[in-house]
Amino acid sequence: MIKDDDVPLCNMPDFDDTMRRLSDLLRTHRICRRRTCRWNESCQGGFGPPCYLQHRQLFADAVRYELDEYRIFWGNQRRRALHGPAWTRE
Repeated sequence: MIKDDDVPLCNMPDFDDTMRRLSDLLRTHRICRRRTCRWNESCQGGFGPPCYLQHRQLFADAVRYELDEYRIFWGNQRRRALHGPAWTRE
């Protein structure tokens, strides 16, 4: 078990920021009620964030059942980023 003294609170991320990052990983910007999140294709944060507060079960199901699909998606994205943009390849 982790002791309270082993994890200083000053090093822990803010809950809202953590959920914003998780929402980016799960790509929930597509169903967020905030227009700016959908427009920017990324969670814009805020209290909650709003997509988490509105769709809590989606977050739980994604973590419980769909992690392999997200790993594959983001693995493919990383590989594409390593190769660079198509217009720079010869």
